[in-house]
Amino acid sequence: MPLPRTPLQALEAFEKVALSGSMRQAALEMKLSISSVSHHVARLEEQLGTALLDRSSRPLVLTREGREVLHHLSQGLGHLRRATSATAIGGLLGARALRIGIIEDFEARVTPGLATALAGQMPNAKLSIRSILSHDVPGLLNQDELDVAIASEPESRAESLICDPLLRDPFVLVMQKNAGFDPVALLDGSDALPFLRFNREHLIGMQVEAHLARNRITLPDRYAFDSVQSILAIVADGNGWSIITPLGFARAQRFAERVALHPLPLPVFARRISLMSRSDSDRPVAHAIAALLRSIVAQSEVGPIIAAYPWLAGVFATLDPSD
Repeated sequence: MPLPRTPLQALEAFEKVALSGSMRQAALEMKLSISSVSHHVARLEEQLGTALLDRSSRPLVLTREGREVLHHLSQGLGHLRRATSATAIGGLLGARALRIGIIEDFEARVTPGLATALAGQMPNAKLSIRSILSHDVPGLLNQDELDVAIASEPESRAESLICDPLLRDPFVLVMQKNAGFDPVALLDGSDALPFLRFNREHLIGMQVEAHLARNRITLPDRYAFDSVQSILAIVADGNGWSIITPLGFARAQRFAERVALHPLPLPVFARRISLMSRSDSDRPVAHAIAALLRSIVAQSEVGPIIAAYPWLAGVFATLDPSD
């Protein structure tokens, strides 16, 4: 069967709409009119002979065929973007050394993809990639132990640090799959199921506690953990519930079949994952690495999660440099 002659922009338009759930948002990101984006998506549907979007809901959600197309399309576009960014990095880095710190949330798919791309473009350079904790980033950068760090932005950022935004990672409720529950009862403490929190020493734990406090919610302090894997192991057995992020969920895929994500019945809040560097850093290199990371994250993290949980479209999303 011959491939349809579809412009690359039409493929990108569909991907943007699928990930954001909005024609308007896709148009803003692509700097096109809403009618142009709509035309691109309609043309792709016509060429494939099937509806890719359910236009009766807001935000827009994918049909079964749309989810299948998004899965394969994001992989193809991701490879194109990655190749473009990697080539740019190769031209910028020359033979210099590069020390990168990256949070463990990315260790399954993003870090290997980044390492492979950089190693291929830096055959004569010294490359170091290490796991870090978000709250250690300011010290590691200011003490010149790292050139760039990929982590969650602190609530208050030192003026000496510059952030290139990568990902909006919202907080969501996680429960055992198919378990009946009342989210309001969980948050007011009237449900006996215990809350599993992150340790407050970690930035993600601080962020969750701060948002609960803003909404005047106090939950019993019985369980606290360093890792999302420990939390999801208990949730999967039906012995607790928690507030995590889609990125954390993606990292612990061994539990994916036994737990489920749900919207949190609170004002939306999210952590922001960025590439951080010192103000005196090599800005073109930082921008090029950030562009490469956005393509890897969109393909390996955002696309699969939104295919499984369409209600996260536009909330769990890669960020542009201007965001």
